[in-house]
Amino acid sequence: MTRRGFALLTVLWLIAGLGAITAASLAVARVGAGASRNRILLIRAAWARNACEEILLARYAERGRVDPLDSTDLGGGAWCDAVVEEAGTRLDLNRAAPEALGKLLGSDSLADALLDWRDPDDAPRPHGAEREWYAARGRRAPRNGPLAEPAELRWVRGFDSATVRRLEPLLTTSGEVAVDLNAAPAEVIASLPGLDAQAVAMILARRAAAPLRSTEALLALLPQPSRTALLGRYQEFSGRAAYGTGRVLLRVRGAAGRPSLVADERLTVVPVPGRLAVIRREVR
Repeated sequence: MTRRGFALLTVLWLIAGLGAITAASLAVARVGAGASRNRILLIRAAWARNACEEILLARYAERGRVDPLDSTDLGGGAWCDAVVEEAGTRLDLNRAAPEALGKLLGSDSLADALLDWRDPDDAPRPHGAEREWYAARGRRAPRNGPLAEPAELRWVRGFDSATVRRLEPLLTTSGEVAVDLNAAPAEVIASLPGLDAQAVAMILARRAAAPLRSTEALLALLPQPSRTALLGRYQEFSGRAAYGTGRVLLRVRGAAGRPSLVADERLTVVPVPGRLAVIRREVR
């Protein structure tokens, strides 16, 4: 190769190298710009969420009740909304005992699959499924931790979309353990230990006339077989049954940008004269 040819080749290699470096620098710049944009949008989404909280607090002070908030346009591509859920009316997916899950889901297979999804190990239960089962089918691996939302059930073995839609109104991930006998639906009440079908029917009939006030008052209403069954699980039942929690759960969301980035927060509040007292705050 001549000296000129060698020099030309060297120049071509330098140009190619510089091109690669430039392309990499541009890619890094784009990633950095995208990350900065997302951080800004998340901050704006958090502001929108906080705005919704202030609207809820102001409305309660004015009206004396906790109302949901439909999607509210805050301008500049930001919006917020709020969903209200009375405490004690749903079964907590992350804290419910296996027995309670089995009763509500109506299937040991679904209960075991859910328990395997949320527990930290990879050892499957008799009717469950762990990482190996999901990997063999090209499916998302189990969370091995608390579920973020009831909608996450769609990733769990055995839960189809129709089943998830049916169960969502009965389930929560808010951290509530107690079940309010004066407000919860029959399916959630039936998940409590010690209650047979007659006891559940009696609770629903009694509360339609006047609220139940205590487990002792409930026992006095039950026929002997139902009373005996409940007394056999009295301590467990008393640890989970409530007769009006006085708390309200709020899911408040704020969003910004298109496509939107969402800031999500769960609040547990207690209505007190003239205001709502926040006793628990979970940022998702």
